[in-house]
Amino acid sequence: MDLFIQLFGDLIRLYSFIILAYVLIGYFPEARRTRFYYIIARICEPLLNVFRFATVSGISFAPILAIIFLQLIYRLMIILYG
Repeated sequence: MDLFIQLFGDLIRLYSFIILAYVLIGYFPEARRTRFYYIIARICEPLLNVFRFATVSGISFAPILAIIFLQLIYRLMIILYG
């Protein structure tokens, strides 16, 4: 079970880095037209759309909330199964 939790944690970290890359690349309009951005957008958008309600004055806090949510799920798994 420890291997499963460790693998799940690694996947959470990888997904968090992909979200971070998605946000950072989004600041460059030219980069948003690349295939790489399209791929990571397809990966990140399903989770980020859940948190789109957290937009204040045009600033979206969805990526931050998504990463916090992923970390909470991971911590919960550690508590329950670790």
